[in-house]
Amino acid sequence: MKYLFGMSKGTLLNMLGGLFGCEFAANSTVTQTNAEFVTEAFDIIRGDLFHVVADSSGSHHLHIELQTRPDGHIAIRVFNYDMGKAMENQRLGGNGKTVRYILPKTIVIHVEEGGGIPDSYEFELVDIKEDGTEEVIRRMVPVVKYWELSDEELLERQLYPLLPLRVFLLRGELKKYAAEEESENKRKLIEQIKALTEKTITEAKRLAESGKIKKGDADRIVTALGRLIKYLNEQYNFDSNLNKEVDRVVESVFTTLEKRGIEKGKMEIAEEMILNNEPLETIIKYSKLTEKKIKQLAKKLSKKISQKMP
Repeated sequence: MKYLFGMSKGTLLNMLGGLFGCEFAANSTVTQTNAEFVTEAFDIIRGDLFHVVADSSGSHHLHIELQTRPDGHIAIRVFNYDMGKAMENQRLGGNGKTVRYILPKTIVIHVEEGGGIPDSYEFELVDIKEDGTEEVIRRMVPVVKYWELSDEELLERQLYPLLPLRVFLLRGELKKYAAEEESENKRKLIEQIKALTEKTITEAKRLAESGKIKKGDADRIVTALGRLIKYLNEQYNFDSNLNKEVDRVVESVFTTLEKRGIEKGKMEIAEEMILNNEPLETIIKYSKLTEKKIKQLAKKLSKKISQKMP
């Protein structure tokens, strides 16, 4: 899943903005930073993802924890990671005496539904004064419940790289039907995974064609989806043919999209030549389209042609 955060700068900035509910300028810089911290006992603790986004307003320290299952210890782990990063980011205050610990802005992404997952994790740091009074610092870490996000919400919030995680929502069924032989349940699930694969690839390519993500980002989304499916299939020993069937879907979708691209290019050539009143034989020669298709296109363009005529 961390692989999905290795996108181009623009795609990554948009995704971080969508996750943290803010908007970063296109000229901001974004850097993935250290996620490994050594404790006083020389133990090593590892968080998931830390980024620093720098813009004209300063540096924004962002922390993302990814959870595929409910974890009763996640709250204390997040607190430890945040303190580890705060210590790493420490700097002297203006008077040269006070040390400031800057906590990152943190969210936890829970991928799968589970009992007791809250809308946020909340912490209280209590400082007891000499007179017995308490000073309380409260901290809230929002939870993103991935399974509640619709495809439309993922696209609206520009969380494009998270599309492949849809396959994780099928993990329970993969585990449930793994022991069955050739059954209707297993076949339906395989078809569901194949449909999800086709939909995700098509969406990724559409996003790339529209300029919302780069081609390399789309390729990364497709690669991640394939790897996640194969990982889950091997994890539960679900079906020996699943990987091959998914590979065939990937190949088929790419072939179809390539043909569509070629056909679109032919149509664009023919349209330009029709609007320039080129002879039918010439249009057929250079566009490689049939006479019937060219005439159909010319009919659709008749309004444009009439507007160009003196």
